Amino acid sequence: MRVWSILTSWPSTYEVFRKHGCPDMRRGLFGITARIMPLAWAARIHGIPLQDLLQELNACVEREQPNA
Repeated sequence: MRVWSILTSWPSTYEVFRKHGCPDMRRGLFGITARIMPLAWAARIHGIPLQDLLQELNACVEREQPNA
C-alpha cells in the first residue's frame, strides 16, 4: 500500500509517521513522493522496523474506526 493511500484513508496515521521522524508528507515534494512510495520503502528509508510501523498504524486505524 502506498503511504499517500494510508494518509488519505486514515488521516490520524499522520501522527504515527511524524513520531518516527518522517517529513510532512501531506504537501510539497514529500507529498509527491508519498503518492508513489510503498509503505515498506518508507519504513526502510526512515529506519523503522516494518512490523513495528504496521502495528502502530493498525492500532491508529482501529482507534479511528467508529464503533459498529
